[in-house]
Amino acid sequence: MDIKEYETLIITQLDELIGSIIKTNPNLQIAVKKGERVGDGISKFLEKKFVEATDNHEYFKESLASPEGKTKNPFDVQTIFALKGHKELIWIDFKAVNLDNDDSNADSGTFNKVIKLIQNGAFYLTYIYVYYRNAASGMDFSANADGKMVKVYLLKDIGDNMHITPNNQMQVNFQEGNVNRTREEFVDFFIGKIRKSYEYRSLDSKDMLEKLNNSEIRLGKYKEPKPPKVYKRKPEKVNVPKKETITFDELKQLNKSQEAKIKNL
Repeated sequence: MDIKEYETLIITQLDELIGSIIKTNPNLQIAVKKGERVGDGISKFLEKKFVEATDNHEYFKESLASPEGKTKNPFDVQTIFALKGHKELIWIDFKAVNLDNDDSNADSGTFNKVIKLIQNGAFYLTYIYVYYRNAASGMDFSANADGKMVKVYLLKDIGDNMHITPNNQMQVNFQEGNVNRTREEFVDFFIGKIRKSYEYRSLDSKDMLEKLNNSEIRLGKYKEPKPPKVYKRKPEKVNVPKKETITFDELKQLNKSQEAKIKNL
């Protein structure tokens, strides 16, 4: 079977299954307000329903939900996609998106779990996005801007803007589109993202150490140096850049001032 055809079948079956669960349970008794995320509660609900729905499924077998009380688990649901005698281990990660929030950069787990999955002889870490809004009684599953209640995609097709944070979390904006890649193309893409992350961390550490050696502490994130501006004419107003470091002496003086106020009480 063609690999792309095989992957499409997995996605289609997951889309139909989760869509059916949501259609049967359009509202959950989970209170939510703008700016809040209730992903854990929604994820636990979907995990339970997924296991129940695949108890006697044509393709999905031996489904297992993440252990109760364990926050650092590599999957929300582990299942076997069985086709013509071949059994494919799949890890599923549910992502619930509050549509009333302006933006969302949900963590997609550490890159280490991707390597672990491949070492286990599997490949398909799969994200299932569902969307919701606050309702009079709890929350309602809702359609996204594209009119879809569910969005299923394989990690290998994650958007190009995916990056790896300093704590090894893969992160991408939920509105980011997907990119169709071959499995080999994803491996190259993935290695490149790991390399870029470590290169950034190296520059970040070097910059911080240089400032510390200069008796300064950097207050913000690392910023790559920009070339000086070349003015064709003398500017009428010069904007003083915001100070983004604090010297050791300034820090110590602030502490002395605060101590003095306490001592004078």
